[in-house]
Formats: sequence, C-alpha cells, structure tokens
Amino acid sequence: MSSVSSDIPGTPEDRTTSFSNLCSLGPRPLFMTGIMRTLLTSHFGDASNLEDRALIGKLWSAEACSDILIEDATVWKPGSTQTRPSVIIKRNTWKSRKLGINNVSGTTDEGFTQYTKLLVGSHTLFCMANAGAEAEILCAEVFRYFEHFGPVFREEFGLHLFEVMEVGGLSEIEESSEVYAAPVTIGYAWEDSWILKQHTPKLKTVEFSALFPPDCYTVE
Repeated sequence: MSSVSSDIPGTPEDRTTSFSNLCSLGPRPLFMTGIMRTLLTSHFGDASNLEDRALIGKLWSAEACSDILIEDATVWKPGSTQTRPSVIIKRNTWKSRKLGINNVSGTTDEGFTQYTKLLVGSHTLFCMANAGAEAEILCAEVFRYFEHFGPVFREEFGLHLFEVMEVGGLSEIEESSEVYAAPVTIGYAWEDSWILKQHTPKLKTVEFSALFPPDCYTVE
C-alpha cells in the first residue's frame, strides 16, 4: 500500500488520505467504512467500470447532485435518497478469536512476548432504489464487483479474508416509503499482533487504597 509523504523536510507523513491508514493503524471501524466507500465511489465514478449497462446513467460524483448516493449509514438521512439509487454502508459486529494459549504467538530476540489474535468483522451495503428491480440491479453490480475483486483487495490490504458473505433478500425500508433495499454483506478478517515491553508492571502504579478506601469496610 502506498503512503503520502510531505515534500517539506521534517513534516510527518500524511496518513489521512490513502489506504496507508490500514497499514499504520490496522483495520479500525471508521477506516474500514471509509475504504468501502472509497472502493464504491471509485467503481461507480467511471462508466467503463460498470458491468450492467442499465447503470450507465447512474454515475457517482462528489457533487450534491450526484446520480447515485454512496454514504456511511451514520450520516445518511432517508430524505437524502429522494429518487436516486443509493448504497448505504453500515458496520456490523466485530469478533475476536484466539490463536493460541493466552494469545501468545512467540518471543522476540529481546525476550519480549508477542501476542496475536484473529479479528473477524463485516460491513453491510444496502443497495436502495425507488423500484424493486432497480434495487436488484444495483445489488447485483455491488455483489459482483466485490466478488470478483475481493482477492485483489484482500492482498492489497493485507487481510486474511475479504469477500462477499451474503446477499440478502429485497425488502421495503420503514424509514422511507416506496424505497426498496437489498443488502450485500462483505466479510473480512485480519491478525492483530502486538508486543508488550513493560519496564514496570502496570499494576505497580495502581493505588489499591484509592480503589478500596478503608471506609468501605466500616461496619456500623
């Protein structure tokens, strides 16, 4: 993954506008949502990317009048969809899985313990439109895009898994009448590894007398 460097000597590297966020800080909820949105806006921003020709007139742009809305569910308002198709991105639950006893995966040459856990998460992309058929067409485009290029994204982002997990059924959403939605769930998994270099045990700095003051045990 590429990173953006400043031309000014001594200036910190800018890791806010590229996928280098994933390299430097690991997958985080907001970054993963941003990656999903970036991938979708890139795909729908160029007519030559679209597999279904019925979507040629539904291109994304950064303008408020974009033909298609692609947005994070936390900022989306039902009224913003109006008559245009939309892809609304929502993060689901993340879970951690142990890879060994106490998550210990090894020891460094300096004698520090290394820990590793496997984390699994997913995002659901709600493909929405005023007509059920249009929502289904949009859903198929999103599904096939991630299905076909999932292996590329997995390798690019250094993940163990990045692929379509489920394509849900079409339904009418409650927040906005006469709007249909078809969900596509993208699953991903990655390792989180860290090394503890404790010079003083953390609990040595904790004053237990402050946690359990004497008056807690006063018997009247």
